[in-house]
Amino acid sequence: MRYIYLFTLSFFTFNALAQEDSIQIGTDRPGFSEYPQSIPKGYFQIEAGFSFDSETVNPSDRVQIINWNNTLVKYGLMEGMELRLGQTYQSERLLEGGQSPQFVWQSFSGPVVVGTKINLWKESGFIPQTAVVAEYGFNTLAPETFQRNSFYRIQLTSKYQLNPAWYLMGNFGFDKRFNDFGRLRFTVNSGYSLTDKLSVYAEIYGFRSEARTPLNYFDGGFTYLINPKFQLDLHAGFDLVQQTNNLVEYQQSFIAMGLAYLFKIQK
Repeated sequence: MRYIYLFTLSFFTFNALAQEDSIQIGTDRPGFSEYPQSIPKGYFQIEAGFSFDSETVNPSDRVQIINWNNTLVKYGLMEGMELRLGQTYQSERLLEGGQSPQFVWQSFSGPVVVGTKINLWKESGFIPQTAVVAEYGFNTLAPETFQRNSFYRIQLTSKYQLNPAWYLMGNFGFDKRFNDFGRLRFTVNSGYSLTDKLSVYAEIYGFRSEARTPLNYFDGGFTYLINPKFQLDLHAGFDLVQQTNNLVEYQQSFIAMGLAYLFKIQK
């Protein structure tokens, strides 16, 4: 984890050297949909965020999770292809009977995730802009859990611009952990630009597996452009099961915020 922090901080030290041009940032956050466009060749992009998640595990106990740092670093290797490196650091605790007198948090690093995004084709007529994302994650902290915590995923992502201010985006993919059932994953995302800087979005996403109950979620939020290469975001979401089935004993929700920054280091 410390290597990614150093990697990220070293890039920010070159802020003053960032090249000014007309390229505008496009991000995979907020939300769970991947943006169907790799970053330009020779550019770096950092996407980082903080979130708080609360989930009931039975009628009396609740799990709380703080994701202190969800960081994704991207590099435009060539036109139409980016390299990706990500990792998270989080804390969690169990509230037994809805209370936790000791307030004991357990903290740990998530797996290192490496991958790529490749542009497939641009939007043309009724054909949406489309890219493919492939990633592999592995745990570097505990050798005995390396295989158990390893996973891979591949995902198609498409976006269609309905008009200059309104877009529709969708993702469809597959992920699998070692020695576990694979699952299909999907997202449907729509966003609207209120101004040149402020936008809103709403999204439905979920998972399907032959061995588990279908999972369906909703989230939505805002993005704000400080400048064409620096974006802030705020979003929140919840599990749709508790709404459609009126399950009082089961609840899951989260709130998150983050930023993204695109830059190019001058040679």
